[in-house]
Amino acid sequence: MSIKNNFKYIRENLSLRTIIIFIRNFFLTILLLSPLLIYLGGSSLYEISLSKENHPFTIWNGKDPKTEIIITWETAQSESSAVWLGKESNLLSLVYNGDGAGVKVHRVELTSLELGTKYYYRVGVNSEPPLFHGPLSSFTTAPDDENTEFKFALYSDSQQLFGIGSHDRIAKALEGYNDLAFVGNIGDLCQEWDHQGDWNLYLLESRSFMSQTIFVPVLGNHDGWYGESEGHENKYKKYFGIATDSNFADENHTLFNYTFSYSNTQFIVAEISKTEDEDPNEIRNINHDIWLNSTLANCQDKTFRILMFHRQVFSSNGMNTRLINRIVPIVEKYNISMVIYGHTHHYERFLYNGVTYLLLASGGVMPTDTGINPSTPYTKSFNMGTSFTFFSVSPNNLTVKTITPDNDIIDSFVLKAENSKAVLLAGGVG
Repeated sequence: MSIKNNFKYIRENLSLRTIIIFIRNFFLTILLLSPLLIYLGGSSLYEISLSKENHPFTIWNGKDPKTEIIITWETAQSESSAVWLGKESNLLSLVYNGDGAGVKVHRVELTSLELGTKYYYRVGVNSEPPLFHGPLSSFTTAPDDENTEFKFALYSDSQQLFGIGSHDRIAKALEGYNDLAFVGNIGDLCQEWDHQGDWNLYLLESRSFMSQTIFVPVLGNHDGWYGESEGHENKYKKYFGIATDSNFADENHTLFNYTFSYSNTQFIVAEISKTEDEDPNEIRNINHDIWLNSTLANCQDKTFRILMFHRQVFSSNGMNTRLINRIVPIVEKYNISMVIYGHTHHYERFLYNGVTYLLLASGGVMPTDTGINPSTPYTKSFNMGTSFTFFSVSPNNLTVKTITPDNDIIDSFVLKAENSKAVLLAGGVG
């Protein structure tokens, strides 16, 4: 039947009543959906309207946590950079005063800091009087003594769809803990890698805990490196820069992997975020794993070794066979104590060949996994609600507790160091 005949058929067979019903149903549908559409539109406009003046935060990004720090902040206009630092909150001295026309994203590296010391700082412009940006903030350098106990917190997948999610609840809960060595996000900080509104919202919600501790970022697929073009700036790179352990800066190599030690523990932040990062035959992955093997070989004297990256290995919402085949042999060869990742949106703990794997992908993401049940023989604990995880490290034990923003315990367990391995001491099926 020709197009002309089709139109003739429709015109002859559709009654006026049918057309009226269709129009009525169409507008009823719009009316029913309008509150949701208004809410989504309002949330998106709210993100875009947020100030581009982002408060300062500190990262290591491959620097030595004992003596070095990177301080980053953002201003709406290009300005020179200045940092005031001190061991007392009311006794700050100017330690950095940048020259030139200035920048909007300020990244200042401080060196020669004292070990195991809490520092207070402010940032801004060195004028008379000084123009400060953001609140009085603080960070603590790593100790020299490898028997020093410390705590840190991790979560993953905080990206929010049209600004909708529960990351603000996690950020508010973390604000109540001022004794953490650092807080880390295991990837997918935001929904869109190049959307400024998403990143403004994330940094706004994170101010409360970023102002009092160091932030450890991990690249996720939503944050991922997709190249840049006019109007499409990679915001992960904008705020965190290229890691100092990433020795290459082209598409065939990695850019955001790094490692650092804190007391008796080595932390390895790998760059495994996108689907192509799973293939062991890709040149960038080959170069990445050369770095990973070398890094792990050089930290065998540490009591604990914790490997962090974004893409899931084991998960009841999709086992990653290629990554299991690529990563598990490295994990077992170098006695990694724990592997931590995100990506599939729930919490799950696994024990595979004596090694603990943690899936922490319930850090405020919208939407979360629903309608799945633990389905692997390695699963020890499983939860689909919003959560984040605390770690307490002592000379021989690694204690882990996953909680909700309301402080309800989801899972807890203890690993004990035995003959270079981390053995599950307590904590069974949740």
